[in-house]
Amino acid sequence: MSNVRPEFEKREMACSASPYVYLPVDIPVYTVEVSHREMIDGDLLQKALDRTIRRMPYLADTLVIDHGAVYYAKDPLPMEAAHTAGIRRVGGSETNYHMLDLTWDGNVTWFSMFHGFCDGQGIYTFLESVLYHYYCMKDGVEYDPNGIRTDSTLPTEAETVDPYARQYEVSPDFTMPQRREQPAPYHLPEIVRNGSREVLEYGFRLPSEAFMKFVKANGTSPSVMLSMLVGEAIRRLHPDADAPVMTLIPVSIRRQLGCEETFKNCSSRVLLPVSGTPMDALPFDQRAAQLRAMLKQQMAPDMFRATYNVLGPMYRKRMDEATDYREELSKPAGFMTFIHDTFYLDYIGSMHKTGYSEQITDVRFLCKPAAGNTLHLNVIEHNGEFRVTCLAVSDVSAIAEALEQAMKDHGLPVRCVPVRRFTLPISAWREGVQ
Repeated sequence: MSNVRPEFEKREMACSASPYVYLPVDIPVYTVEVSHREMIDGDLLQKALDRTIRRMPYLADTLVIDHGAVYYAKDPLPMEAAHTAGIRRVGGSETNYHMLDLTWDGNVTWFSMFHGFCDGQGIYTFLESVLYHYYCMKDGVEYDPNGIRTDSTLPTEAETVDPYARQYEVSPDFTMPQRREQPAPYHLPEIVRNGSREVLEYGFRLPSEAFMKFVKANGTSPSVMLSMLVGEAIRRLHPDADAPVMTLIPVSIRRQLGCEETFKNCSSRVLLPVSGTPMDALPFDQRAAQLRAMLKQQMAPDMFRATYNVLGPMYRKRMDEATDYREELSKPAGFMTFIHDTFYLDYIGSMHKTGYSEQITDVRFLCKPAAGNTLHLNVIEHNGEFRVTCLAVSDVSAIAEALEQAMKDHGLPVRCVPVRRFTLPISAWREGVQ
């Protein structure tokens, strides 16, 4: 571990990092906690990490500042699978300035990242490769990787494409829809601004087969259905809500932009009015289908390509013209002013199914609620269950109870897990940065 920040070899400009690195606030570490059936073998875990980094050396990069602009940079210091009971401050001397980190204790591993370095799909790429190599060595079996990047394949340039650095073609007849003034969404009175870093976690489990049968019967998708159920719970709890209940759903747009392989930030958002609109008069299944159609409409490739054609040059210009990094941090950040209310639902999907999947007993996504001032749901499907987690820095037990009841009223066999709490360290990537 180095106590003095070295001079790192600068590489390409980190355009897709711009919305995060120029925030005038500190960003907590984003962590995926993975529980295993057996105790972790630390030596094998380090070997698995080494194999992953040899295959994807860009995951060992760091970030540097040069005249106010942010760049990826080669970090030759070793990456360590550290034996410690918890999560480390990513990006500083404790992790040899790496933006990704791996720690372990007992039967638990923690994969952490600085969100300016990569996004959720990027951390997935990292953890799935490490776990694949670990279980192959531990079990003495060459498992089918089923889409996981392994050291039996070679890296490609496409894996490090920066979505903001490209110019995208849109259909000749495409016209960006006119932006209409939207009513302010309903804000949950339970969500109170406070300086607490402790996050409360309310968990639910839904059998995949039963939930997907319900989703398909209503002609919709998992993220839309879960958003509707949360909206229903909120309306039951607050029948006098004087504004639409909105869900904001982050989405990976790699396919729309032709950047399927990149580990870098490549995401956008979809906004759905799940309650408090004229659609409430429709039968449940018709409303579910209409909301899915709204989601698909917002997912149109031309929409995102046109948006990135505007955002890309804007972020590059901001970096090119930035001469004082600290001055940039003091400026208002539009990324932070985006309204996240009423709630934020991150549908993470599933890990790749492999021959060792059942040896992984639990997966938790630990993050500070979006913008620190909203109700935040993480959803992952794993080993035959949808794991739905409500996160907040305020007491939202009443909302969690209403959500459980909404699921039961629709005949879903929901199971609750005990309320948990966690606190995340602040990313340390600015440590030593001038």
